[in-house]
Amino acid sequence: MKNILFLAAASLMSLLSYAQEQTKVYMVSNAHFDSQWNWDVQRSISEFIPKTIERNLFLLEKYPEYLFNFEGGVKYAWMKEYYPEYWEQIRKYVDQGRWHISGSTWDANDPNIPSIESFTRNILYGQHFYRDEFGVQGTDIFLPDCFGFGWTLPTAAAHSGLIGFSTQKLSWRNNPFYGDSKIPFDIGFWEGVDGSRIMIAADARKYSTKWKDEDLSRSTYLQELGERNPHNVVYHYYGVGDTGGSPTIQSVRTVQKSVLSDGPVRIISAETDRMFKDYLPYEDHPDLPVWKSELLMDVHATGCYTSQAAMKLFNRRNELLADAAERSAVIADWAGTSSYPKEFLTDAWRRFIWHQFHDDITGTSIPRAYEFSWNDELISMKHFANVMTASVGAFSRLLDTQVKGTPVIVYNPVGNDNVGLVEISYDGMPENAVVYGPDGRRVPSQMTVRDGVRKLVFKASVAPVGYAVYDVRKSSVRVSASSALAVSEKGMENSVYRLAFDANGDICSIWDKRNDRELVEQGKAVRLALFTENKSYKWPAWEILKETIDAEPVAVSEDVKVNVVEEGPLRVTVCVERKWGDSVFRQYVSLTDGTYDDRIDIVNDVFWQSTDALLKAEFPLSVFNEKAVYDLGVGTISRGNNTVTSYEVYAQQWAEIADADGSYAVAVMNDSKYGWDKPSDNTLRLTLLHTPSTNGNYAYQSSQDFGRHVFTYSIAGHHGDYRQGDVVQKAEMLNQPLQAFVATKHKGTYGRSFTFAQPLNENVALRALKQAEDSDAYVVRFYETSGLSSQNAGIRFAADILEAKELNGNEQEIGPASVSGNTLDFEIGPYGMKTYLVRLAKPQSPGTMVSAPVDLPFDKKTASYNPFRIEVNFDGAGNSYAAELIPETLSFKGIDFNLGDPTVANALKCKGNKIALPKGNYNKLYLLASAMRNDTRCTFAVGGKAQEVTVPYYAGFIGQWGHTGHTEEFLKAADVAYVGTHRHSMTGNRDLPYDYSYMFCIPLDIPAGADSFTLPDNSQVVVFAATAVLDVNNVAVPCSDLFRIGIPASSEPVIEGSYRNLCAGKPVVARSGEINRREVAEFAVDDDIDTKWCDVSETMPKYIEIDLQEVSEIKGWSVLHAGVESQSYITKEYSLQVRSSQTEPWKTVDTVYENDEYQTDRRLKESVQARYVRLDVTKADQNDGIKVRIYEFAVY
Repeated sequence: MKNILFLAAASLMSLLSYAQEQTKVYMVSNAHFDSQWNWDVQRSISEFIPKTIERNLFLLEKYPEYLFNFEGGVKYAWMKEYYPEYWEQIRKYVDQGRWHISGSTWDANDPNIPSIESFTRNILYGQHFYRDEFGVQGTDIFLPDCFGFGWTLPTAAAHSGLIGFSTQKLSWRNNPFYGDSKIPFDIGFWEGVDGSRIMIAADARKYSTKWKDEDLSRSTYLQELGERNPHNVVYHYYGVGDTGGSPTIQSVRTVQKSVLSDGPVRIISAETDRMFKDYLPYEDHPDLPVWKSELLMDVHATGCYTSQAAMKLFNRRNELLADAAERSAVIADWAGTSSYPKEFLTDAWRRFIWHQFHDDITGTSIPRAYEFSWNDELISMKHFANVMTASVGAFSRLLDTQVKGTPVIVYNPVGNDNVGLVEISYDGMPENAVVYGPDGRRVPSQMTVRDGVRKLVFKASVAPVGYAVYDVRKSSVRVSASSALAVSEKGMENSVYRLAFDANGDICSIWDKRNDRELVEQGKAVRLALFTENKSYKWPAWEILKETIDAEPVAVSEDVKVNVVEEGPLRVTVCVERKWGDSVFRQYVSLTDGTYDDRIDIVNDVFWQSTDALLKAEFPLSVFNEKAVYDLGVGTISRGNNTVTSYEVYAQQWAEIADADGSYAVAVMNDSKYGWDKPSDNTLRLTLLHTPSTNGNYAYQSSQDFGRHVFTYSIAGHHGDYRQGDVVQKAEMLNQPLQAFVATKHKGTYGRSFTFAQPLNENVALRALKQAEDSDAYVVRFYETSGLSSQNAGIRFAADILEAKELNGNEQEIGPASVSGNTLDFEIGPYGMKTYLVRLAKPQSPGTMVSAPVDLPFDKKTASYNPFRIEVNFDGAGNSYAAELIPETLSFKGIDFNLGDPTVANALKCKGNKIALPKGNYNKLYLLASAMRNDTRCTFAVGGKAQEVTVPYYAGFIGQWGHTGHTEEFLKAADVAYVGTHRHSMTGNRDLPYDYSYMFCIPLDIPAGADSFTLPDNSQVVVFAATAVLDVNNVAVPCSDLFRIGIPASSEPVIEGSYRNLCAGKPVVARSGEINRREVAEFAVDDDIDTKWCDVSETMPKYIEIDLQEVSEIKGWSVLHAGVESQSYITKEYSLQVRSSQTEPWKTVDTVYENDEYQTDRRLKESVQARYVRLDVTKADQNDGIKVRIYEFAVY
């Protein structure tokens, strides 16, 4: 093939030269380990991590020639966290070179769906972890089991200083790609989209290879493999796959014996990168073949671009939020208003990018696994959003926000001027409003309502990586304005396009007024295309079969309704509603005037309930070309129409078809989708949802993605190709829109607009702006986007550059940089990547926030150390925070907290305590708090001012996607300041792996003159730290949707009402008995989980009766059992009984049968009114005995 370059003469000479040489075999051990797949992360940590450690330590001790290769920084982090007793042994073998760090990444990430920046960060965070923990770094990419490999892999790997890549997955291809072969060659070079090269072992054979007791140095099988390449070299995995562990003892013995043997095959027990190093410098091996394209799968990957659509949406959002947060944090750090939160950002990156693992982001794991994935993704989103909000607020101190109305700061994270729409909503927003720009001139705006939420939409223009202050004023009348927009149920138009809808609500015509041409093929329509048979019986989530997309799709055409929902003057929108079976579709088709006018946006809100179905967006266009151009993140690739080996392919943010003569093109962009196909010269299809029918294997995948999905795709016609059409910039602005924040009013030295960094070449995109890993200087990264030629480029900063260096993606220095004043100048090759370190002159700092810790009289021990897990029962169920994970100090949004010593009481139970505030001028009180059992609404009082807040439960999940029949959609609104990655359990003296514990930041206003605050009277809430602050930074409040995931953050607790125990402190008026005065019935209602009621008398049933002293409404009840002492002590059967007077009979309102839980918490079907309550126990323990032990009984 033309992509394989052989230098014929050199190759022939090499073959003759090496024909008689000894075959050399690099024998590469491994224990491939899927972080999640047919199991969840908890099982990975509790079962597969120790198996991997223990087996390999045994083999390393017993067999001196054994060398173990293992990849995935996150897995090493789990080893250190959960099995510290082995950590020094592992470090010893790493130091000896016998336990090899392979792969270089934070985890074995999928190389196609993550952005190129994510791939680079995966390497960066993996390499820096390895350096810090072991003093070494990897040199290769080790991905034995990923589902195809995009052309950007060698580009990103080479840019990060890596030299090689190995896999065995290409042998899983169903069809031959190169003559009769599934791989281009065994060993050679892979040239990336930018022309950089790494070495590749394209077929390392099965990673689960097991060797029998034989002398491999005399293996004819290995000799035959060696003869397949000019150097008589073999790269061969052996070991185990999927659940970690180690190679078999027999395999290790065989390899060790063969290493020492003298047969015609030389066996090397090798590191994953040994062969690559042996071939350096690569320029000395022109006889090796070179591959210059992608290495995708044909079948076993086609579904991976689409399955678990919510996961892919969350991942894309995190990539974008992380970028926006880092850029805003750099600006605030440079200005001296807020320090760059490097550790916090790194934790957030690591938390979500390990889910880019190839069985996670690809959508091929079990449903339970995604509960952990969604939670991690949502926590990272919240953390990035918090950093962005805090840093915008901090820098806003320097902006002039002294406007007549409400100041709204608009933030543009991207490296281009952005003239776009901002959509905002905030408390107190006027019903009729006008908006004025930074120059004091009125800008176009309109009010809109969607899903019952009223929003103000206005036009904003913001410079690259910059801010602009807008003024939202109340208007006595609704303001109208002229525009080029027109809309009806039959069509719409602006200055660029005229659209027409057919009877089904599909777009049957798009007329480009500028170029006088139609975009849609005559007789066709841009539509939702539904494939009603989607069989995939072997690997359902992994695969979309060609026979599925070769069939003719149907239109989604049930119950079609078309309504105009926006009529300008800034934007017009038509909503098209339709159904298919139980699935419901809403599409909002929009055009704008004065902003993104050459972009047709289609926002989709889909409630998907269709199995055996595949949903695509179909674009039958009026441009014809046998090839389409697809975005790879860095660079592009041209692919032809569907073939048996390439019919469902991936792209990042866009794809387009251009006329064969290059005169006109139509691009399709999207904000969270990756799968595409091209059935004909003029048709593109974007894959939206994939729910296959199954037949035994992975049956649960027949309902994958059932739930609500919100996503956008856009159409843009333009003259010339994607370069002339600015498609890269258009797609970036679709994905990274302007963000808005309500600010406070004040003067500012930087005026009402500011830009921090401005790229100077439109073909060179700014792709990262962050603080360096090892210093306080800043790192900037660029991609060349035209692919045509080397470019002279630069970036202009807001201050002079004091120091600059060129780095690789791993932030290692590789050379000097050219600087002139505040401008960095450089040259970058076609589709190249460049990274630089810059140190800028900083302005005079306006000063940081003033704060003081609050002294708290701690009375509650919340955490335990590993050897003492059995000594702390924080929540009554025998669980506690892991003390090893709790820092001495914690910083969140610029607020510093001093945490208590975990060896003693380190939290304060809320019992109506009055606490003195430190002396000084403070306006905010920040608490670190959590609730022991449930999300709890409670009231704090500061200086007598009552402030009602919700304190969330200290464990569980922060949020979930709503998967029908599996999980309910929610996202807690509270700020997560601390995440402990496991809890401790008294039961079994063990860790609860990947069972999170949290501390939440609770902000309270301090009124003028306040000298104290009062905690709520609710002992289920604990406070870990408190800080009084003169807060001048956290003054920005988001008024645009930072997440855009369709899950609203709710400030309400999961339940209504209060969990305050109505029995607490109330008299026990009757009891069945008690064993002694240390375990009396009163201890069951004292709100103290360290005391209990015990009755071992012969009386049955056992009971206690409490007088609430007034008739009260009861909505629920809970019982904390004695399971922490022994599981057999858990109460098995019991009832809640009530009455309003002592003369009434007891009424049973709820009964628990066959209980085996440590704590039961029950909501009544209907609330009841009662003065007296009775806990009636009919089976006192798990053996139906008569000895009852109750730690706490509560009604609420």
